[in-house]
Amino acid sequence: MSKQNKTFLVIAIILIAAIGLIYFRGKNNQGGGQALVKSINAADHLKGRLNAPIQMIVYSDFQCPFCVEFAETMKKVEEEFKDKVAIVFRHYPLSGHPEAEEAAEASECAAEQGKFWEMHDKLFADNAAGRLSTEQFKRDAVDLGLSQEQFNQCLVSGKYADKVSAQKAEGDQAGVTGTPTSFVNGNIYPGAYPFEDFIASDGRQEKGMKNIISELLK
Repeated sequence: MSKQNKTFLVIAIILIAAIGLIYFRGKNNQGGGQALVKSINAADHLKGRLNAPIQMIVYSDFQCPFCVEFAETMKKVEEEFKDKVAIVFRHYPLSGHPEAEEAAEASECAAEQGKFWEMHDKLFADNAAGRLSTEQFKRDAVDLGLSQEQFNQCLVSGKYADKVSAQKAEGDQAGVTGTPTSFVNGNIYPGAYPFEDFIASDGRQEKGMKNIISELLK
C-alpha cells in the first residue's frame, strides 16, 4: 500500500469514528436513549424496593415549574406500578433558580429526621404557590413536626451543600442538561413526561411514563 493510500485510510477511520461518536451523543440526548447513570443504592432517597424490576431515577429542581408537573407523574407511577418500580430523587438545582439550592438542602435536613419525602411534597407545593424562601422552609419543618432547632441549624450551616453539588455533578456526567430528567432502566427521558401518552410539539405521538414502564415490564 502506498504512503498516500495509507494516509487516506487513516483519515477515513478517523471520520468514521467521529461520525459514530456524534451519533452516540445524539441518541443519548433523545428520549429513550441509553445513558450512563449511577445505579440506585441504599443511600438514595427511595420509594419502593431497591431491587424492583423498574429503576426510575429522577434529577429534579424544587424551583423548576416543570418539576412540579413531573412530581405528579411520579405519584401516578407509584400508584399504578407499586412495588414493581423503585423511584429515586436526586438533586439538580439550576443556576437560574435562586431558591433551588437551599430548597435541596432543606430537603436533606428534613431527611436527617426521616422526613425527606414529606418535605419533597411541601417544597413542590411551595413552588406551585410561589412561596419558596428560607422562612418558608423553616415553617414547613415545623408543620412536619421536625425538631426546629436541629433543622434550622442544619439549614443555616450548609451541611448538605456538598451532597447537593455532588449529585448535580453526577447528573452532568450522565447527560442531564435540564430538569426534570428521568432515567428508566438506564434510558434517559429529558423533560416533564406526562403519565399518559401525549402529542409532542412537532406533532408526533409520544409514549407517556405509563406505557414506557409497561413495555419494560413485558
